[in-house]
Amino acid sequence: MRKSPFRLVIRLLAGAAGAFVILLLLAGGFLILLWEPEPPTLSELQHKFPSRQSDLETILRMSDEDAPFWRIAPDFLWREAKGSMVAGEFMAGDPNSGLTKSRWDQYRNIYRRNGIKLGILRNKQHDAFIMLDSIGLLNRGHMTGYLYCSADPSKDADRFEPCTLHQDNGERIFNPDKHEEAYSFQRLNARWFAFDQGPS
Repeated sequence: MRKSPFRLVIRLLAGAAGAFVILLLLAGGFLILLWEPEPPTLSELQHKFPSRQSDLETILRMSDEDAPFWRIAPDFLWREAKGSMVAGEFMAGDPNSGLTKSRWDQYRNIYRRNGIKLGILRNKQHDAFIMLDSIGLLNRGHMTGYLYCSADPSKDADRFEPCTLHQDNGERIFNPDKHEEAYSFQRLNARWFAFDQGPS
């Protein structure tokens, strides 16, 4: 019995539609892999600050006790030279890092509890940027978190902008011609700010 040309067309169209759906699903999956969520906004940081403040203060105290480590991330740290300790970057699990696994785990537990993906960065003035998240790479990205400004920096301090501007909020647009980094901030209390840094 001869097949109807109409049925053949229907089968061809159904096959093409199926292939198209598969292509759409593959493209959608690829885009999901490439998609990066934006880090928290200043208003989101401000909203969650009261519930996070105690843990943020604990991170500060721990960092004061671990003074040679000026960057402590979940998976690496930066250490300055002090006594017999050499300066350098050390990955998690490195026995030469100088920070015990149990101590590092204390940081990681607090980070995890508060959505802190990038850890803490201290400067020589004891200001601290506790970085929740970032997006983008190098001079095209930015990161957000909580900035703590020290009460007693030295006179020649190289500090984060909110710590020197004496403003409750502010922002600067990225200017590559003047090598000016972008930032925005919102004061949370006397020493703490919600802070967005970059691009640079």
